Amino acid sequence: MTERLAVTSMSPRRRDGRGLRLGGLAALMVAGLAVAAGLGGEAVPAGAPGGASAAVYPKGPAEMETMAKGDPLQFLRTSLEWYNAKVKGYTCQFLKVEKIDGELRKPETMRMKFRESPFSVYLKWIAEPSLNQEAIYVEGANKGLAAVHPSGLLGALFRKISLAPDSKRALKHSRRPVTNAGMGNMLRLIIPQCERAKANGDLALTYEGIRHEGGRPSYVFKRVLPRKDDYPCGVLMIYIDQEYLVCVRTDAYDWDGSLLSHYFYTDLQINPDLKDEDFDPDNKDYGYRLF
Repeated sequence: MTERLAVTSMSPRRRDGRGLRLGGLAALMVAGLAVAAGLGGEAVPAGAPGGASAAVYPKGPAEMETMAKGDPLQFLRTSLEWYNAKVKGYTCQFLKVEKIDGELRKPETMRMKFRESPFSVYLKWIAEPSLNQEAIYVEGANKGLAAVHPSGLLGALFRKISLAPDSKRALKHSRRPVTNAGMGNMLRLIIPQCERAKANGDLALTYEGIRHEGGRPSYVFKRVLPRKDDYPCGVLMIYIDQEYLVCVRTDAYDWDGSLLSHYFYTDLQINPDLKDEDFDPDNKDYGYRLF
């Protein structure tokens, strides 16, 4: 692979009050929870909030690994089914690296609040090149537009700019619109791609084992597709959190081995008590307001 990514690990930790907070992995999407006894659902710390513990997959890693080895695509389907049933929202740190218009952009690090229903995303950039930029999208609100508070001088002059998520201006800085954001949407994109490739006789999807980053294990899968116009990339690495069965990391490579995208969710807090004000530009804690 021609591009390499530096990843900074973080030690696991728990934060009481609004869900289970997972420190783990590095700059982008994380692996699973360290299950000391080898029992996925039984490693939840005592006193973990109900929303977080409800999202823990109840079967043990051994059973899941058997599925991963025997039918990787069914494993991904099971992960998405579990996510759809149990994960209502989360907060996390999100890191992305993307190639846009042939240029590999600088890593972007954000704090994210995400809610499934109504589909809601809040992002705040916490590092350069877009330090303090914010973006909010709520399905059915703001006439379908994303509300952006730009970084730097532009942000001081314009507190809120409305953009269509799929506009050329928005996609100038992202490979995908904000309407495709989130861990669930990653699998909602990946699984149909795999099913189409399988129907065409093109799918090579293999289980690569459990990998640990920052003390947290993930089930890792490798997808390889032939070079065809309707396939998005040559190689895709997929990381599924061992405890929550959520897709916490993907690395996509072009057919020449160059990096196309790297998405990584860390410091994950499952099912916190997110309110409408968490996705409101008028929130006094956000930068959209002058006062």
